[in-house]
Amino acid sequence: MSGRTQQHNESVWTRAVRRPWTVVCVVAAVVVGPAAATASALDRANAAPPLHAESALETR
Repeated sequence: MSGRTQQHNESVWTRAVRRPWTVVCVVAAVVVGPAAATASALDRANAAPPLHAESALETR
């Protein structure tokens, strides 16, 4: 069996996982994905008006 025949018998996923850029991209997605979601949630929380602001204005 030649190497060319054997290469055609491998699945697409097997070939993709063996490529270094695929591994780098997957690792980056796992690391950056949750960080981006957390940053987005913090931005939305910081943009919201504080809960105590309205009650502080009423007591004065």
